[in-house]
Amino acid sequence: MKNRGGGFLKFIIGYKTFLGIIELILSVSFFRYFDSDMEAVFTKLALNLNLNTENQIVSSAIKQAGMVQNSTLFGITCVIFIFGVFSLIEAYGLHQRQRWAEWLTVIATGLLIPYELYEALHNFTVFKLVILVINIVIVYYLARHKELFKSNRLRKNATY
Repeated sequence: MKNRGGGFLKFIIGYKTFLGIIELILSVSFFRYFDSDMEAVFTKLALNLNLNTENQIVSSAIKQAGMVQNSTLFGITCVIFIFGVFSLIEAYGLHQRQRWAEWLTVIATGLLIPYELYEALHNFTVFKLVILVINIVIVYYLARHKELFKSNRLRKNATY
């Protein structure tokens, strides 16, 4: 009998791979800005994005960025890097149909749902809502479709 659950699992693997790559690229790019004047960096970024640096919100964000210390930037960089590595590990494990990857993905993704819900309710954007819904569906799907993941014992017996 053909397994109908593989299509969404492929989406999850692609989604986790994409997130992992983006997070790793973002974290590595942050290393360039250690010991930089963050106010100047954000001013340049705002100008490149054609934002009005005289706007109160934009200028406030630029001033706040100027107060970021190297230790804070290092901490943010490390957290984003770790998230990227975890996303890639989840994707690889799901691709290999490993039971541990199923649980890692359910737990790691599920732990972020309360924060994402809070963010979606307090600072609503369609993007935040879409990410929240995707993550809820991923957790629900993986928790309900245990048949997609064989235990190691069954896998070993099938190879003999």
